[in-house]
Amino acid sequence: MLEKLFSLGYSKTFAERYYELWGERALAIAEAMEKPLPRCFRVNTLRAEVSKVTKLLNKKGFQFKRVPWTREGFCLTREPFSIASTPEYLGGLLYIQEASSMYPPVALEPKSGEILADMAAAPGGKTSYIAQLMRNGGIIYAFDVGEERLKETRLNLSRLGVTNTVLFHKSSLHIDELGVKFDKILLDAPCTGSGTIHKNPERKASRTMEDIKFCQSLQMKLLEKGLSVLKKGGILVYSTCSLEPEENEFVIQWVLDNFDVELLPLRYGEPALMKPFGIELSEEIAKVRRFYPDKHGTSGFFVAKIRKL
Repeated sequence: MLEKLFSLGYSKTFAERYYELWGERALAIAEAMEKPLPRCFRVNTLRAEVSKVTKLLNKKGFQFKRVPWTREGFCLTREPFSIASTPEYLGGLLYIQEASSMYPPVALEPKSGEILADMAAAPGGKTSYIAQLMRNGGIIYAFDVGEERLKETRLNLSRLGVTNTVLFHKSSLHIDELGVKFDKILLDAPCTGSGTIHKNPERKASRTMEDIKFCQSLQMKLLEKGLSVLKKGGILVYSTCSLEPEENEFVIQWVLDNFDVELLPLRYGEPALMKPFGIELSEEIAKVRRFYPDKHGTSGFFVAKIRKL
């Protein structure tokens, strides 16, 4: 079993970790990540109705199936030519987005008229989906530190017709300087990206435990800052594309232990790991969700929905 993980290119440290977490299933997860994910897209209802766009694509020979957790999301089963070269894409009627990354905005349940923050916004997929669900009402404060990625975000928001979003070229660790209290916050946190091996195969061998510790520390700082500017009763959705418990369950356990919050149940995905590496976690952790390539056909993904009490 471990030899097979080594043969796929995983370092000894991570092969052993994954075997401890998932046993024989670790190989199924790793093998699923060797295959490209289906190309998925979201219809942009700021520009057109779902039925109109799907009919236009069907006429061109595209076939697709619905993403279970969103009525606007579809994964291609037949792509006669690149969907990114269609007038529908170029005109902002759709956005190419991985299926699991459509879930955090859906879980956030943003409403028109609310004040929201996206704490790590680039390249704008989740930000634009939140704006779409808000029907361009209310306001989104969107932060990112990457200048080039923010340029891409600005272009994406413009193409998609998003008008309720203010972009900040700044770390959201400075979010409190705005003096704003938020109804809802999305933190799709910087992470080691171990759930995205299908597009970053070098991470199998290059990641270290130090990388995990660095990301965990940053994730905790961002969560603490986000909760400090969230209104009482407000919602914060935390997500990562990491497989590591240190960036997922352990971070959420730390939030439960240190802040006056509760976790809200999520409908889609598998329940979180309740005893990773033999460490017993709160029963509340069963409410958070994981997505796996072998079961859901997505990247490895983690989502938690937190309410401030």
